[in-house]
Order: sequence, then C-alpha cells, then structure tokens
Amino acid sequence: MLPAPTLQDVLDHKNRKDNALCCILLAPTFTRVGKEGIIPRLGYLNDRSGRDVHFYCAGYGGYWHPSRFPDMEDLGEIRYENGCVIPWAFSQKVFASFVDELERSTSWRYSGESDLILLGSEIDFKDCLVYDIEAMIEDGAIRRSSELFEAIIQYSRARRPTKSAHDLSDRKGIKLFAEETASAVLSLLPKPAQALWKRGKHYAIRNIALAA
Repeated sequence: MLPAPTLQDVLDHKNRKDNALCCILLAPTFTRVGKEGIIPRLGYLNDRSGRDVHFYCAGYGGYWHPSRFPDMEDLGEIRYENGCVIPWAFSQKVFASFVDELERSTSWRYSGESDLILLGSEIDFKDCLVYDIEAMIEDGAIRRSSELFEAIIQYSRARRPTKSAHDLSDRKGIKLFAEETASAVLSLLPKPAQALWKRGKHYAIRNIALAA
C-alpha cells in the first residue's frame, strides 16, 4: 500500500524496477470500501501485497501536517519492511485533485464510489482492468472488497516475471494483459461469486489512454 497524493506518484511506478503490478485504488474514507476495507487493514494489506503488487491509494499521503492539509484525517502509522514507519492521512481535497488529474490524463471517469484500476508492471493505460468495487458488493459478486484484493495479490504472486504488461500476451494477440488478468483474478475468487460476475458492469477491460 503506497500513498498517492498525485498522479505523478503512480506514474513513477515504472521507474521502480521491481516488476510489481500497479493498482490505482480510489477508495476514499467516506466510502464503505475505504472505511471498512482499507483503513482498518492498511498495515496488513501492505505486508500482504509485498513486492508483487503496489496499491496506490488516491488521496492518501504520509508525513502530512495540518498546516498544509487542513482537512486531513489522521489514519495512524504503517511500518514498512525496511523498518520505516510512515504516519498516513487522507484528504478529500487531495483526493478530488487526484480524480481531476486522472480524468484529464485518461478517458476514465470516476464512479463516485470505490474504483480500482489494475495495470501491468509498466503502466499502460491502453490495456487495463477497471473494477467497480461497490457494484460488485451490491450485486453479490463478492461479499467484501477484501476478496478482490486477496485475489489480485494471489495472482500477482503466481504470475511469471515480465518486464512489460504486454509480455504476458501471446504475440499473435490471442490474449492481452487485461484479458488474461481478468480471467486469472476471477478464478481465484470464491466459486459462488464467479457465476455472478458481469463483464462491463463489475469490471471492464479498457483502453483509457487519450488519443495522441
């Protein structure tokens, strides 16, 4: 779990050289997913995801001070594997700015609740998965957001190493990264939920890159 006060924090992911998947998580504290699925388990999800997948939490940040972020919500501390301890906070103003920036930079539009954008180890907005987490819960496709997070973590651990999202694809174009990932993540969810998934409502394989 990584703070993402700006989109640039996410775009810097490609320079990490750690081959981890990239997830942009839009789950503000005023949503059910943020309040119940993220905040109480920030430390757990950070340890669980490890080096295999990075969840960039939009609107969240570390070492913030009220003088600069007057609307900040103090969320406690996270201890990282290198021993570093970072106090986390959330700002609705910073979150709104992140959403605006992402909408200007891509064709993606915020659902208003909790969204997750899954990309490869090298960020490619042309081939990504967009999950509407709230719709999945409401329709019974998953019982809680933790089921989706765990499935993504398990997939990221099992996938073979790749330098690029498209290295996961068949060169003949049979399967792209997002298609392969969508099927793999679905297979890792509880079986009763699998039959309820509706592509295009609960998740979509999208090209959200702006045309050049």
